[in-house]
Amino acid sequence: MSHIENFHRPYINAFEEMGWRVDAVALPVSKSFFSLKNISAINYTRKLLKEGGYDVISSHATLAGIVTRLGVILAGKSKLSKKSSNPKHGLKVFHTAHGYLFHDNKSLKKWAYLLPEMICGKVTDVLMVMNHEDLDIARKYKLCKDTENIHYINGMGIDLSRFQTADGKPLQCTKEQKESFGITDEDFVFVYAAEFSKRKNHELLLRGFADAVKQLERTSDQPPRGNAERGVEAFGESTSQVTGFHQKEQPSRKKNLKLVLAGDGALFEEMKTLAANLGIRDRVVFLGYIKNVHELYPCCDAAVSTSKIEGLPFNIMEAMACGLPVVASDIKGHRELVEHGVNGLLFGSGDKEQLKAELLKAYYNYFSYHNFCDHTIQKITFFSLCRVKDSNLKFDLY
Repeated sequence: MSHIENFHRPYINAFEEMGWRVDAVALPVSKSFFSLKNISAINYTRKLLKEGGYDVISSHATLAGIVTRLGVILAGKSKLSKKSSNPKHGLKVFHTAHGYLFHDNKSLKKWAYLLPEMICGKVTDVLMVMNHEDLDIARKYKLCKDTENIHYINGMGIDLSRFQTADGKPLQCTKEQKESFGITDEDFVFVYAAEFSKRKNHELLLRGFADAVKQLERTSDQPPRGNAERGVEAFGESTSQVTGFHQKEQPSRKKNLKLVLAGDGALFEEMKTLAANLGIRDRVVFLGYIKNVHELYPCCDAAVSTSKIEGLPFNIMEAMACGLPVVASDIKGHRELVEHGVNGLLFGSGDKEQLKAELLKAYYNYFSYHNFCDHTIQKITFFSLCRVKDSNLKFDLY
């Protein structure tokens, strides 16, 4: 239910103010897409819908969305419509896709995820997607009854008032606050707030970060010709080849590269072991799950994400709301938020060498930090809760 409280409460309140009775349900689904447990969840949903007499059903995310709409199919949408409080208009099904878990390629894995979406599309009256690539996919495969009712939205909205820079306040972070996160004034900190899962790809991050640390240690032993120039040569580029580089800019004066990982998950202990094996355990802080991530970001210098696939990631938006530059894998969802060389740096998904290079670019401060921050803040305002909520509520419930 925490997901409902964190992301859906503003919408629940808005519907209640409009006179609707809202039942919020966290379905008993397994995170494993093909788990037999999800069959039980579909049957649970079918019974719930038959008893509810609902006028509108709104589902979110991949698993819960498929389970909900398969429940509608099994219960019979026409039968559910007759039980609604307004049989004349019948039951309407809204679905918000938080990112399709496949790429538009020819792989078998794609069809394993796509076919259930196509089946569920037969009972979906309105479909909302959070990035333009998913919009193209949804229209191409007709993942809604009427393709005219497939809409792009700027996510669920982020409450910018929780974050200092986006709220017009300068970033502030006390020494004690830094220490509580395992950070010192000598650290240049990359932060990644994400569940420890294969999709979030912490293994790639740890390996790329370890290579960046080694590269930095090697260049620090060379004669002092200027840190920025030395850093460019460290990964085989001349100064003229780096877009947006300014020779007069001062590189980071912080000596130590550090990586802070917030979150928990199935691979948490495994990644701790990997960090130790890579010789960077003293450079990586494993915070576990924290509630005060809005206090963590101001203590960091840049955000990073190595995720393999996303819809519209909140962790990137939260970092942007604090004005942090972002180093992220070049995937849908990330491309919706990060423009390479403008408000962040993108690297080829799964490319460890390119990840290392972009981490070092961020460290050597190739881009005017203030311009970088301005572009980041300007971009994130389009995804603010107050701006997005009104837009998302415009769809006619009847």
